[in-house]
Amino acid sequence: MKLIATAAIPFLVGALLLLGSSGLFAFKFDFTTVSDIVDNIKNTFGKIDSYQANFTVVSEKMGKTNRQSGVIKYRASNKLCIEFTQPYGQKIISNGKTMWIYIPSMNVVAEQDLNPESDIFSPGTKSGLNWLFSKYHYRFASKEQPETQEDGTKRYTLILKQKESRSGFRKMKLWITPRYFIARAEGETSTGKKVDISFSDLKTNIDLPGGLFKFDIPARARVIKNPMISEE
Repeated sequence: MKLIATAAIPFLVGALLLLGSSGLFAFKFDFTTVSDIVDNIKNTFGKIDSYQANFTVVSEKMGKTNRQSGVIKYRASNKLCIEFTQPYGQKIISNGKTMWIYIPSMNVVAEQDLNPESDIFSPGTKSGLNWLFSKYHYRFASKEQPETQEDGTKRYTLILKQKESRSGFRKMKLWITPRYFIARAEGETSTGKKVDISFSDLKTNIDLPGGLFKFDIPARARVIKNPMISEE
């Protein structure tokens, strides 16, 4: 059983340098560095109280492709509701203290205690993004940033590579919108599995009732306690 954690989220950045000489000349340079992008991703998302977005996950390994889709809803702090339309009925719910992963086709619930100090189990949060960028080296994917995409839109593109070999994605590519939201993330594990996650119809700071983040374990479901281990 595997949980694909997405990190989906906002950004806005720019850098200015003004130089003047004896009042006769004024030079203006616009610089946007990869560190600017990363800082603004974290800072902008740190101000968001809630969000909702549609997502699609396509994974591929050894010629076999799997597709998942649904809606993700998040509310500070660490409250998460992921409802799948494919596979239908599958859910991931977090109330900030406990995360439940329900797989109806197997009649199984994974119940994971969350450590408030553990960034890796803080999905979709500023601390989760801090963890991500602390574990990876990152750079622009090309010299021309933002890049023009096939549909004519502009995206900043970042390449991430693990600082140390560990489980999870050994390398990733992120597509960042001009508003500094992560629109797409592509990753590859050491075993050759490729995962492509895309987000659409993002809404921020919306009213999400607390009942979304409560989960009642089905009476006959088999419960597996704490199947996931945090990486330090």
